[in-house]
Amino acid sequence: MNAYHKEILQQIRLHAGRSAKNEFLNSYLGNHHPIYPIRMPVLRKIAKEWMSTHRTLSSTKFSTLLTSLIKGESSTEKIMVGILLDYATLDQKKFNPTIFNTWLNYLEGWAEVDALCTGRYTDSEILSQWTTWKPLLLQLSKSSNIHKRRASLVLLCSPLRKIKDDRLSKLALQNVSRLSFEKEILITKAISWVLRNMVNLYRSTLKEFIENNQDTLPKIALRETLTKLRTGKKTTTKK
Repeated sequence: MNAYHKEILQQIRLHAGRSAKNEFLNSYLGNHHPIYPIRMPVLRKIAKEWMSTHRTLSSTKFSTLLTSLIKGESSTEKIMVGILLDYATLDQKKFNPTIFNTWLNYLEGWAEVDALCTGRYTDSEILSQWTTWKPLLLQLSKSSNIHKRRASLVLLCSPLRKIKDDRLSKLALQNVSRLSFEKEILITKAISWVLRNMVNLYRSTLKEFIENNQDTLPKIALRETLTKLRTGKKTTTKK
């Protein structure tokens, strides 16, 4: 275990006590890892305070810490990686993105994958390191690991919502097309999420894509995206 990892884990244990498996919660989150009973605001406070006292930590040492946490026993340690990335400096984020391919080997279920893949990191780093991220995202979409295939989609969600760049939309729709035949909810809901995040900045592109692919898109993704285009929400309220 990395020395910095020990510091952070000590703080988690101080605020949460012992980790344990929770059959109901594990089933909902989609993994079988033990969980520390700690609220997300407290977890974020620990991460923010730790990062504020380690602003000079190099990107190499930072990525080594994140790898140690990803390999941790508990789901809480794994989820902490995405939170730490939110509070990292731009320099600390300049590690080689291909490490995500390794990290995803240690994650299970939507909660762990999304915690890693949907934070602020993606807003600045996917485009700034595009020559590495583009082939990586394509590689993930072709993986036999369903969690990597989900990651190939959800990693693009935040940038698509906030940044207008045709490179993002082109790659997102390419991965959506590749995975549209899948029936697992981990993928169908991720496809819906990607498409709905394109509504504001890529509306015309999205409409054209749906018109040309409505027969092959997962029904839930098609329904929620069309509703979002029409109402601004993914579902309508039933009276």
